[in-house]
Amino acid sequence: MNVSKVFAHRGSSLKYPENTMLAFKKAEKSGCYGIELDIHMSKDGYLVVIHDETVNRTTNGRGYVKDLTKKDLKKLSIKRKWFKNEKIPLLEEVLEWAVQTDLVINIELKNDKVAYEGMEEAIVQKVADFGLEDRVIYSTFNHQSVKKLKKITSSEVAALYSKKGTNPLLLIKSTGADAIHANFRVMTESLMRDCQHYGIPVRLYTLNKPAVISKWINAGLAGVITDDPDLAEKIRKEKQ
Repeated sequence: MNVSKVFAHRGSSLKYPENTMLAFKKAEKSGCYGIELDIHMSKDGYLVVIHDETVNRTTNGRGYVKDLTKKDLKKLSIKRKWFKNEKIPLLEEVLEWAVQTDLVINIELKNDKVAYEGMEEAIVQKVADFGLEDRVIYSTFNHQSVKKLKKITSSEVAALYSKKGTNPLLLIKSTGADAIHANFRVMTESLMRDCQHYGIPVRLYTLNKPAVISKWINAGLAGVITDDPDLAEKIRKEKQ
């Protein structure tokens, strides 16, 4: 059976503000294998760690990330009780910290709704600047972007999807992706076995309930993407 690896979804985001340095540092303390984070681009071309196209939900500001400069974004504070001092990090800041850890970094490019010109090249270059090519997995819902990444990096590239009825093997064939990252609700054990048969790693998001985590670890899931890395690590260790 494959040994499942735990990835902290947007960091340890159940207990701490998502996609912040605090959430990433707390995730590392859980003993998890990796962290997952999301990237948009600012108006002046900086790679910004935030999930949504806008800053409205997670910060005290308003507007699209693409319309705000690095300076604008750095003025904002995270909008979560008890954590008012947290800021939006740049990818560079996360990588600078990650170099000192053993974590694998799953970088999700949020370029399926906003087309960020040159985003793939900028991220691959930034990762290379820190020498982290061997510890990065790229993922995106933009399957044209998957193809582009496959041409410019030797790092692992995963195709993301959340649509029921998608055949992961056909997705791998059409994009050239190395792995599948899917919403757990649209994956079946038989589809996962098909992927395993062809040596394709499957990582599922967002597994937060003990029974669901257990079920997929038992099925030999390659990666558990969870908001609660402490819980997932506990379950994983009990099963070892």
